[in-house]
Amino acid sequence: MLYFPKKIKNCFCGLVVILLATGSVTAQAAANLIGDLSETREMQVMIIKGAKLPSLLGKTSDNYSIMAVSGDALVAIPFQFDDWNERGFPFVPGGTLKVDGQEGIFEDKDELVFMLRDTGPQADKALKAAVEGKIISELAFKENGVERYVYVVEGNAQRSDKSYTHYDMKTGLIKTSKYSQQVDPDNLLSWSDMYYEGYHGGKKTILDTMKLRVKAKLGFIKATINNNLIPNEVSAVKNGPVRSLIALDASISILGVGLADAGASVTVTDQTLQFPVYLTIPRAAAILSDLVLEVSLDFHDMDGVPSRSELGPKEPVYAGDKTKGANPEDMKVDLEHGWLSLSSGEKWDIIAFFSGKEGFKPTLDAIYKDSRFDEKADTPERFEGSHPHLGYKINDIVYGQEIVIGIDLYYDDAFWEKDGLESAVEQLRNPMPMTVTAQ
Repeated sequence: MLYFPKKIKNCFCGLVVILLATGSVTAQAAANLIGDLSETREMQVMIIKGAKLPSLLGKTSDNYSIMAVSGDALVAIPFQFDDWNERGFPFVPGGTLKVDGQEGIFEDKDELVFMLRDTGPQADKALKAAVEGKIISELAFKENGVERYVYVVEGNAQRSDKSYTHYDMKTGLIKTSKYSQQVDPDNLLSWSDMYYEGYHGGKKTILDTMKLRVKAKLGFIKATINNNLIPNEVSAVKNGPVRSLIALDASISILGVGLADAGASVTVTDQTLQFPVYLTIPRAAAILSDLVLEVSLDFHDMDGVPSRSELGPKEPVYAGDKTKGANPEDMKVDLEHGWLSLSSGEKWDIIAFFSGKEGFKPTLDAIYKDSRFDEKADTPERFEGSHPHLGYKINDIVYGQEIVIGIDLYYDDAFWEKDGLESAVEQLRNPMPMTVTAQ
């Protein structure tokens, strides 16, 4: 990809002249590098379903390379093909969930993934003719005057040596080029330190922990189990160059009622962590007078930082500050308007989306706590108190259903300042438009 550091983007035209003079980029390539990707677009993973690539359907994926123009050639970019599993998540070989279809054969539901930032200008005829193998598809991404391209090349063995993500089953460390997240290797639901490249020099943990809770009542008896008490085991991992896929098996029971067939399908990319938990709520659970699920993040040492919710006011809630900002009770969400966001003001922002299975229609509420609540110990936690604590509460669950609850977490240096929060949300929800042209 033709790449210019942000500090010298204003010198773009001069650089193009120099590059053309030295012959390091073709005139056609330079002319077609149109516009700059937004901050939010730069971080996005492009996920292309098999149905969008009919020329690949029914074929093995190992005979293809994904390439983009860089300098004076088409070069391989990081990419991967992922099968789909029976529960509607990316398939992890060796896990307990079976593949939907045939493993290693690209089918309608299967996915091709790569980073939008690795795309490049449109290739001219000379570049296409010089590439090893046969170009079978041009994928064009166009939006608001910005254009980027990649090419699907058959019979090409080139592969990029760059990898964006890795999960170590032995140590429990999730590592990307932008952040690290420590989990308990014996309990993937137990999170601890998270460090981000730009946040306090990558030396101060962002998180206290993640909290997943199941609360129930049986008559006058109340019970709560949390993620530290839920038996679970990583059954398989696929570390690809663009995303790491982690398959988790778990068993959940409360007040003698088993919430069977539970697990999680975790997806890690350079600046995201998607953590859907799937479980079956049996009809026998109807003996419970109440069943509530919660999933949330407890942040560390972020008093004073602003948070917002999609149905809340545009004026933020400031953690622990009673003198300014909105009332924490006004932090509201529902299934159709489910984002939550926090801005550290220190080169790290987060946008969270609630993720649920299609047809699953519970009541969704926001969870928000900070130091003003003067709360007691709120296990699980490593640091006492909420500074702040933000997430989702799921009520009105229908028994006898397969359900999915989870959070999709997106991290960036400054969503709020650079693209603006609403604009960033819109871009995350709506991938850059794509057209596919057979070659």
